Amino acid sequence: MKKLPPTFFLVFFFLNVFSQDIFHAEIKPFFKEDLKPFYFGVASGDPHPDGIVIWTKIISENNKTETVDWEMATDTAMQNTVRSGTQETDISSAYTVKIFVKNLSPGTTYYYRFKNKNIYSPIGRTKTAPAGSPRLLRLAVVSCADFQMGQFNAYGHIAQRNDIDAIVHLGDYIYEYGSEKWGRKRTDRAMIRAHIPAHTCTTLKDYRTRYAQYRLDPQLQECHRLHPFITIWDDHEISNNINAGKTGEKWEQREAAARQAYFEWLPIRDNPQRSIIRSFKFGDLAEMWMLDGRLEGRSPQASGKDDPDLKSTDRHMLGSEQTEWMLNGMKNSTAKWKVMGNQVVFSPLNDSKVFDRRPAIRMDRWDGYPAERQYIFDFFYKNNINNVIVVTGDVHTAWAIDLVGKPFDKNFYDPKTGKGVIGAEFVTPSITSFNLDELVPKAFATIAKRRLKKKKNNPHLKYLDLVRHGYFTLTLTPEKAQADWYFIKRKDRVDLKIGKRKKWHILADGKSLMKR
Repeated sequence: MKKLPPTFFLVFFFLNVFSQDIFHAEIKPFFKEDLKPFYFGVASGDPHPDGIVIWTKIISENNKTETVDWEMATDTAMQNTVRSGTQETDISSAYTVKIFVKNLSPGTTYYYRFKNKNIYSPIGRTKTAPAGSPRLLRLAVVSCADFQMGQFNAYGHIAQRNDIDAIVHLGDYIYEYGSEKWGRKRTDRAMIRAHIPAHTCTTLKDYRTRYAQYRLDPQLQECHRLHPFITIWDDHEISNNINAGKTGEKWEQREAAARQAYFEWLPIRDNPQRSIIRSFKFGDLAEMWMLDGRLEGRSPQASGKDDPDLKSTDRHMLGSEQTEWMLNGMKNSTAKWKVMGNQVVFSPLNDSKVFDRRPAIRMDRWDGYPAERQYIFDFFYKNNINNVIVVTGDVHTAWAIDLVGKPFDKNFYDPKTGKGVIGAEFVTPSITSFNLDELVPKAFATIAKRRLKKKKNNPHLKYLDLVRHGYFTLTLTPEKAQADWYFIKRKDRVDLKIGKRKKWHILADGKSLMKR
């Protein structure tokens, strides 16, 4: 995996020791005293059959080392305690408490809480991953939650559900932009509630404050309390359209701050290099690889479709080490479904009739890295790897796409019979971040959808929605993989109503996507 420069860790030390003010002062008036000192609630994540991460964060009044007790039980009254312990925390981690609780039972619901100075946190609910041969796995898939652009109603809707095994967050958990960026340079109606701090995040204090603002949102807080998360970052947790080729002392400091804040705030297992690359097994039903398409090995984006280096084999989205790790894992996997947790659209797309004047849109997705993508597809076909499901965020819109290596080659792919199909790609809409009709007139969004869905342009594109917000659930059984999109009715105020949902599925060892 990516080796971080020595200065990276020196920066961590400097920022931790000398940054005594954890947050910008503007965030403190939003603390709810009845939650003190657990203002940000509780969370869990990275579920394995025998263990899971539990998380909280406290606010210390004197910046001294604090002791936090924790316990996990099988009942809501916290009487049947199965694990417990104590952890110290201090200002170096902004008073984060994160424990990977071991020796648990697979596929089991647990309840947990924390205690500091005889004050208890809210009780959280979580669930370990199944083992053996589960008959069903249901994941809620989310991405792109810009605080400025609306209420987190999709999170609120997921929080109400009792049929979710875990939430897969594919990035843009926060947005680093300052308030002015969206309010003036994009559209005035976009900024429903302003960011804190008002400027773009560049320092550890900035990022910590921005996460604090997001985690004070009651709908996101409740979603974390009731469901385990499996997360990866995209670009806005760091900087827009970022890649691994960016260098310089100021950037190293900013990347160090962004990485540290992410691992402080998300219920992800800690590791020495603060890498998000990891995999999860759900018995013999599914295995999932969570990828880093930003900081691990991504080459700088090409300038456009005429860039002479666009198709070079030296250009990478994942980098060779991460790619081989995933491919070898899939080759050796005994799971029915192989799931790629991926930031940007993987499938080849022809959008020349829609975004021809904005090459940055396609160069930031896998279309900007065609050689590495084709290498992955070739590996799938050569090794007879089928039942591949790619889950994707980033584009703020909903898509269902036949997963096929050469969708524009009629001899290779037949959309009617499903010849050439090895799985499906499902793309989640944004929680709140702008979609097409919030940038351009809705009539243009309608035209764009029509052009993208033309069979001669994208014969493998089965479903598309460019104007609604929400999430989808991925339901896996031994027989099929199904995506159900849930669209919120509004985001300008708290409203958990959901409009009519859409359903598409693909059969195991089958051919092509089908509508339900």
